[in-house]
Amino acid sequence: MKLYWLNDLELIKIAKESGCKYLKTVCQSGSDGTPFNIGVHAAKGDYICRVDSDDILLELPHVMPCDIHFGNADRVAMPKNITVEELILAPRAMFNAIVIKRELLLKYPLAEDINVFGDILLTLRLLHNEHRYDVHEKVNYIYRKRENSIQSSHSLLQHRLRQVQTVSRFCFLEKIDVKKTTHYLDLAMLNLRYGSDSRKIFNRMKKKYV
Repeated sequence: MKLYWLNDLELIKIAKESGCKYLKTVCQSGSDGTPFNIGVHAAKGDYICRVDSDDILLELPHVMPCDIHFGNADRVAMPKNITVEELILAPRAMFNAIVIKRELLLKYPLAEDINVFGDILLTLRLLHNEHRYDVHEKVNYIYRKRENSIQSSHSLLQHRLRQVQTVSRFCFLEKIDVKKTTHYLDLAMLNLRYGSDSRKIFNRMKKKYV
């Protein structure tokens, strides 16, 4: 299948012609959170779906048995049975293609600064508060890899430091007790030291002390 990428003006034109409401921020915010939260407050429906303008959403769920439906992206591990611990050890993008109750996004707004991963912070809060979710069974979201994206412009160390700050803010916002906060930050530090190997290291440590 051959894909054609449209510029912003072309996308805006198509969106308006399709009956979509076009909202524009006062200035370039530098984060995903500000424009997304504006959209959430302006929305009238019960559910919100998040799609980046340069990616492709193939299909939506036919029914919503839960308040949250995670998409299945082509370059991200399927988020079935994911836990707070696993998302801290192995952070991943889970917010694109999500279909979620608007009231949850009003309760847990996306972070509007660049010091944390807003999507991971939101997902950690949803998992911590045990909101039920399901996952799209087949790939329904195609990422477009861009050379100048935030993900590719920052070093691995910067991303891992940002994850530590994300976990710290999560613990603060949810008023998590000292013992569990220390545990979660220890996991974040494993990710800082070992990156993609952090889950293996953690599993070895658990086996050692069991």
